[in-house]
Amino acid sequence: MINLKKLKFIFMTLGFFSAFSAHSTLGGAPLAQMMPYTQLNEIQLQTSSGVTYQVVIQQNTRGMVFKEFVYQGQVFAQVWFGSAVPSLNEVLGANLYSRYENALIHSTNRSHRQVQITDQELNVTNYGRMGDFWGTSYLSNSLPPGFSINDIQ
Repeated sequence: MINLKKLKFIFMTLGFFSAFSAHSTLGGAPLAQMMPYTQLNEIQLQTSSGVTYQVVIQQNTRGMVFKEFVYQGQVFAQVWFGSAVPSLNEVLGANLYSRYENALIHSTNRSHRQVQITDQELNVTNYGRMGDFWGTSYLSNSLPPGFSINDIQ
């Protein structure tokens, strides 16, 4: 029979891990701070106006590599590449993913290899073919001062 202390510990542990697996990354915390992602590198860069931001490079358990551009603790842009398409629901988070799906329904800028979605602030490009996928996403209203979208690479 499981005693109450053990049962409480099990539920607290499950709650802790489920909270981290469901968080949004774009507009939120970098995935490197959440499991099952492993941080490979973190680079400090500056925009043309001297504002400092970080590029956090991490890899998930399937080998997908993510670069997340972080300003003031929030991810404002992402780049991903690897042999499979990442779960955009996980990468964008539930709220932004629903906006992505909504924009996708009304999009005319897509083919079987490329999807490009832009709404008021959310921009997502996903391109690929079997074994070679890459994409970007960013929130245009969250870019640091002096940051160019050409720096998202």
